[in-house]
Amino acid sequence: MHIVFYYPKVLPVKEYGGIERVVVWLIKGLHELGHMITFIGPHGSAVPHCRNVSFPCVDVRVPSPDQLRGLIPENADILHFNHGSLVEHDYGIPFLVTVHGAIKDFRGLNERYCFISYAQRRYWGYAQNPVVHHGLDQDEYIYREAKDDYFLFLSRVDWDVKGVNWAIEVAVRTGARLIIAGNAHRKTFVNSYWRGYLKKRLSDRIQYVGPVGGELKAMLLAKAKALIFPTQWCEPFGIVTIEALASGTPVITTHNGAMPEIVEHGKTGFLCKDVEEMANAVKRVDSIRPMDCLNRIREEFNHERMAREYINLYAAEIDKSRLDDIEKG
Repeated sequence: MHIVFYYPKVLPVKEYGGIERVVVWLIKGLHELGHMITFIGPHGSAVPHCRNVSFPCVDVRVPSPDQLRGLIPENADILHFNHGSLVEHDYGIPFLVTVHGAIKDFRGLNERYCFISYAQRRYWGYAQNPVVHHGLDQDEYIYREAKDDYFLFLSRVDWDVKGVNWAIEVAVRTGARLIIAGNAHRKTFVNSYWRGYLKKRLSDRIQYVGPVGGELKAMLLAKAKALIFPTQWCEPFGIVTIEALASGTPVITTHNGAMPEIVEHGKTGFLCKDVEEMANAVKRVDSIRPMDCLNRIREEFNHERMAREYINLYAAEIDKSRLDDIEKG
């Protein structure tokens, strides 16, 4: 099969970028299964395991057929998008859209739109649509059983739905050392949240180290006693949680969104309803076996499994398109 990916940002990324990492992992998995892949993206993209084709525009989420004309190979079987927008164009070949994010009351999605968790699918309101959980490339992470004496918050620190305030409160209540890492995308962050809330709570026990990527990110995940991920919204997936599990690091999180689909309570982490339960989980974290965390990735959240499930969706969409063509006559 020849699969074409379109994505509006330069890949691969070095630091923040959950969707971007998933696209790269999926392409690797499809390549390992023997499929041909073309990636269409902005100039500068160099995705491994595929042919890279430069798209002349930047940040065009849903390109028109004219914009993609001449870029899609003639022998391509299917086109794969990754975003949360409605695609209403006819590109001359079947296409699939992986839906990211959480938007209510979004209508007009047929079964070629795939969700990344059952919680996300319920939130959008499309019970009939397929779900494919993300899977990562274990080679990018460091599995480590011996842990250092700190807990880790790794996410966007300027986005209150990620719950950094809960992580700080847990550290204050328990006396645990907390390392906060992550990007801040909003321009108002320095003048508001940083000076108003976060900076006042930093100490020798609670540190903010800024955005991290590559080996530093992998080592922070591998050495942490646990990832504290107090997500406050319908988390569509939460890639950092499987990154932690791949590192042998348990996850202390909430019941929100996809968390119960990823974290096995008492085995690979703890699902908590409030700060008090998270503080108690911090005290129990040594009961979690790092190998159980890694096995969760090997069994459920790896890029090979993800690629196989997408191949099934591609094949179904291609067959449906052929039947439609026959009926049209």
